[in-house]
Amino acid sequence: MITDIKQGCYGIEGKIYSEIFNTEIEVSIYDEVSIEYAQKCIEHFRNLSPEMLETICKGAKAYCLDLIDITGGELAEDLTIPVTAETPPLEMLKCFRLQMLVIEEPEDENKIGYQLCCCCEWEIEHGMEIDILDDKVVYLSLFNGYSPWLEYEDDDDENYINRIEA
Repeated sequence: MITDIKQGCYGIEGKIYSEIFNTEIEVSIYDEVSIEYAQKCIEHFRNLSPEMLETICKGAKAYCLDLIDITGGELAEDLTIPVTAETPPLEMLKCFRLQMLVIEEPEDENKIGYQLCCCCEWEIEHGMEIDILDDKVVYLSLFNGYSPWLEYEDDDDENYINRIEA
């Protein structure tokens, strides 16, 4: 159920509660999106499988480890938990927070596509973007305002989903 519904710049804005992430997040539904489609996306998000959540956390871990490496380890001192190659992926949930679920006009209403915008301890300035298309995380990296509907390259090193083992 969406609460605090209002008209925003791009469409309907409101809030939903995520039991999986144990937090309330903002929702932005573009004007061109039908309520039925938005409900399907929200329902999909609310019912993320444990495998999808693990994939998100593995991608977040790869992203974090890359930035730790880039900063020569300095960044590691600012994290809530020590993040190393041995850190269990789900522990990464302690280092990032979901802020918004964005639902833009779908290219195919038979597929579920949405974007999650997050803040994270390892990239305070740019945050983290997670784009989901059906039951697949197609993009996870710094926030670029991309879309789940883009065609992502499998060899793009800046897409941290490409750096994890299946």
